[in-house]
Amino acid sequence: MGLIAAVALIAIILASMLCVLVLRQLTRTKKSQRSPEAVLSVADVPPGYEYEVFLNFRGPDTRDNFTDCLYYRLRLAGVHVFRDNEELRVGEEIRGELLKALDKSQIYIPIFSKGYATSLWCLREVAHMVESISKSEGKKEILPIFFDVDPDDVKLKTKLYKKAISKHKKKFGSDALKRWEDALVKVAHLKGWELKGKGHGELIELVVREVLRKLNAGNVDLPEYLVEDHSQIKYILEKLEVDSDDVRYLGIHGIGGIGKTVLAKVVFNKVSSHFDGVCFLNNIRESLQHGPKSLQHGLIKLHKELLASLGGLGIVDHIKDIGDGMHRIKRVCQTKKVLIVLDDLDKQEQLKKLAGKSDWFGSGSRIIFTTRNLEILKTQVESSNEEVLNQPKGILAHEVHAMEFGRALELFCKHAFKRDSPLEGYDHLAKEIVCKVGMLPLAIEVISSHLYYQGSALEQHCDNQKLWEDTLKQLDDGPFKDVRDSLMISYEGLEIKQKEVFLDIACFFTYENQTYPIIMWNDCNYHPHSAINALHLRSLIKIVDNGFLMHDQVRDLGRQIILEEYPRKYHRVWIHEDAVNLLKKKERNEDVKALSLTSDGCRFNLVPEKSAFDGCNHNIVPKELAALPNLRFLQARGIDFLGNFKNIVSKLYWLSWEVTHNKFYAENLYFASLVVLDLSYSNIKDDWGGWSQFQQMSKKLKVLDLTGCVFLTRTPDFSNFLSLEILRLDWCIRLITIDCSIDCRIRYQFRMAAFMFEKDEGNAVATSYEDAAGTSDDERERRAL
Repeated sequence: MGLIAAVALIAIILASMLCVLVLRQLTRTKKSQRSPEAVLSVADVPPGYEYEVFLNFRGPDTRDNFTDCLYYRLRLAGVHVFRDNEELRVGEEIRGELLKALDKSQIYIPIFSKGYATSLWCLREVAHMVESISKSEGKKEILPIFFDVDPDDVKLKTKLYKKAISKHKKKFGSDALKRWEDALVKVAHLKGWELKGKGHGELIELVVREVLRKLNAGNVDLPEYLVEDHSQIKYILEKLEVDSDDVRYLGIHGIGGIGKTVLAKVVFNKVSSHFDGVCFLNNIRESLQHGPKSLQHGLIKLHKELLASLGGLGIVDHIKDIGDGMHRIKRVCQTKKVLIVLDDLDKQEQLKKLAGKSDWFGSGSRIIFTTRNLEILKTQVESSNEEVLNQPKGILAHEVHAMEFGRALELFCKHAFKRDSPLEGYDHLAKEIVCKVGMLPLAIEVISSHLYYQGSALEQHCDNQKLWEDTLKQLDDGPFKDVRDSLMISYEGLEIKQKEVFLDIACFFTYENQTYPIIMWNDCNYHPHSAINALHLRSLIKIVDNGFLMHDQVRDLGRQIILEEYPRKYHRVWIHEDAVNLLKKKERNEDVKALSLTSDGCRFNLVPEKSAFDGCNHNIVPKELAALPNLRFLQARGIDFLGNFKNIVSKLYWLSWEVTHNKFYAENLYFASLVVLDLSYSNIKDDWGGWSQFQQMSKKLKVLDLTGCVFLTRTPDFSNFLSLEILRLDWCIRLITIDCSIDCRIRYQFRMAAFMFEKDEGNAVATSYEDAAGTSDDERERRAL
């Protein structure tokens, strides 16, 4: 018998040691990983607290059964719990470690049992809890459990607690009893749980789930200086409709640096308390970008994080491969209402592997992801199970739009001045910088922080202003490094020909109609439709009213790529002075593809005044063009071609030339590959000498734009324009006759002050317009303008 007793004692000692080791390991694990059912991005106890939960109970009633199980279940969930042992307390006041634990806990859980009111320490603690709650400004709360009593017992409506408390009156007086009684009644009116009709395990799971919901509410870190866009937040919340029972996917998309992640975090914090389990996975693209093996390991790691966050900690170490991880996510989440945010996806496969189908998740679940790749929005997420009803079809989408100027300026000032408005003397500079970066939040944050820290090292106000002026000039060279790095992610994902199209748009076609560029790119074999679609899907451009829209910082990125990656090759030259200098050198350069000799690198869409040509009067001679054999795009305003060109330019696809007078000096100006000839707003007349030259190179010409040629009264002969598809005659206010040689397949339009004429199929005859008759030249020109 003595041997058996000794063995039993050793077994008890070993079990105790093992328990201590397990608890220590749980504590260590918590510091590196948030609870299995809490958000991974939040570390340890919230600031200002030492414990997340304080358990208040009478030891003899529940310590070795219910409370013990609840305590370890909360610890397993990663919750930092204080469990008081009231039998070890001495004295009559709350002090020391107990007082510290009470004051530094976020959630109080009193477990009301039949003997609860007989314990002086239980009564003292519950009274202290009520006082602490009243001073916490809503930051603390009490979640009562009615273990083997009714709420009415705790409300002192029965004899159970009344009789027990009355026994303390002789020793502690009526004032203490009144304080305890008031506390009990107040807590008993709070929403809690009753054990009646439930097993211990079921009740413990309900308690743990609610605790985690409380702790998870608003627990994703937000930027220190935050300017919320309430309209966008409201729009997303309306789309999520968190109280509905269907499963919804929402994609938040936009260019890099536009504020997708911050917006997702704000929304997450606002709705997380509505869900049984929540998870915010950050920077998914970055964690999966290092090769196939890293991709597989990265996805498995994300599976483990997701499962740990949503209640599957016990199975995360058993994941064998990606397929197994997907199966386990479905098994854990299928009965839970979960909120998952997947930050920065860039491929459809990532969404499929992490949150594949709506039937993976319980009723009311919401899956939110951020991306700059619109293709992910087309991922098939509907359940194949026909029994799942009322499911929205496809993924809901929200495009993050640029900040309003007022909010952008406020964000800038918060970083640059640590206040909401500019300091005196900096108002104009602050507004200029905000406009210069196109109200892009990332750029605003980077530049304003740079100015703050750089300026803090300067003592004199005037030096600080010079720093700001230099920064404003620096922005002309392109985005700051951090902004550039963010935007480059989308660019680097493009194929070679898609990059060519992107750089063309950035340098020459921002805000321009896409029709002519597409025609040119087609002949360059750039596959423009698929390229434009790729740019759009990566949020690098938008198509609005058939024109290219590109954010200023994205446009500047494209131009910076040209300047930094091809500094001596001059692939594309959009600055007038640089273009003139390049031509004057007359040095052979096979890398030049596009050249603009306008003053600003873009077309005028208004009838130009004389001053518009100032500074653009460089005349091109044969040797200059001969030095650029691969030039495919030439844009010029106010220049002349002088000399005999001897058919030296064979690869030019697009010539945009605003001619300032009716004289023509060039000989043999033959562009064999020309498909777009844009002579809009030129001062040419019916007898202009260039007509005969251009008719010789008309075999491939597809576009002839004569918009705003106000001195033309009739069109040229179109007999040799065998490939012509588009003829533009808008605002040719003196035009009376269209040459009868025009082919019926040509699309052309003629617009005057209040109407537009479209040629009917087969009507290839000379046409007179009533608006051109019976009206003076001055009146017609005035109406056109």
